[in-house]
Amino acid sequence: MTGANLTTGAGTRSSNARWSLWNSPYLLLTLAASLWASNFVLGRAIPHGMAPVSISFWRWTLAVPFTLPFAFPYLARDWPLIRRGWPVLLLLAGLGLAGSNTLAYYAVRVTGATPALLVQSAIPIAIIGLGFLFFGERPAARQLGAMAFALAGVLCVILGKPGTSGSLNMGTLLACAAMLSQSLYATLLRKRPRVHPASFLFLTFAGAALLMLPFQLAMGTPLPLKDASGFAALLYLALGPSILAFFLFNRGVALVGSARAGLFFYLMPMFGTIFAGIFLHESIGAVELAGFLLVGAGFALSARRQR
Repeated sequence: MTGANLTTGAGTRSSNARWSLWNSPYLLLTLAASLWASNFVLGRAIPHGMAPVSISFWRWTLAVPFTLPFAFPYLARDWPLIRRGWPVLLLLAGLGLAGSNTLAYYAVRVTGATPALLVQSAIPIAIIGLGFLFFGERPAARQLGAMAFALAGVLCVILGKPGTSGSLNMGTLLACAAMLSQSLYATLLRKRPRVHPASFLFLTFAGAALLMLPFQLAMGTPLPLKDASGFAALLYLALGPSILAFFLFNRGVALVGSARAGLFFYLMPMFGTIFAGIFLHESIGAVELAGFLLVGAGFALSARRQR
């Protein structure tokens, strides 16, 4: 075999491997879940001198220039769709990016990363319920069983961690609001304009930064250029849980639909518990363990149906 053939063969194998990965929805969605779990942990780890509003604003603002080179070749082609579909794009940016993440950053500071992540595992429940509400999609019996397990697990966390006065913990309520916002994003993602994936990411990131701008101006927290660790954390949020995770998740939704893709939110508590234990030294108590096991049972039931 000649050198040219060897090179061609190696290039073909590499291309096939990338194509296989790009068409492996469950691997893509698992990676997205792990990156989003790290987002919760890092959101708690960033010093409290930076407000959650500012974390969210700088995260999306930093992500915009990184996505522009990839989106630029397609923006002109997609302009007619963008012009007609900008209200949907702005709505998705507000729900899945600006709104849900800002609420989550507030939640983890009150209740911790592990409980907040367990609440996020209710996203598949909400997606199925919202799919029925908006699109008339009736859940199967096994899906209803999985929903019941996951709901019981989330209720363990919500009711088992009361606030200081015995009322519901404000952190868990904020985590629930973040969960509902993200669920709406995943449900309505099918209505997005059929623009190129790179265009979609750029436009929603820019939309999220634009929506957060008034709140950022009110907070006035500057970009921590002199704080190497703080800037590195924001840069990671822009590249990992933002660009890469949303790219992977949106591709997974395109391949298997929002209901199946939503099942992978069940994995966020597993990854988050591991990350929080390593980096934040958070321990999992009896309440979190019970919730984790119930959510895991719901995921196992759903995964069995998918196989």
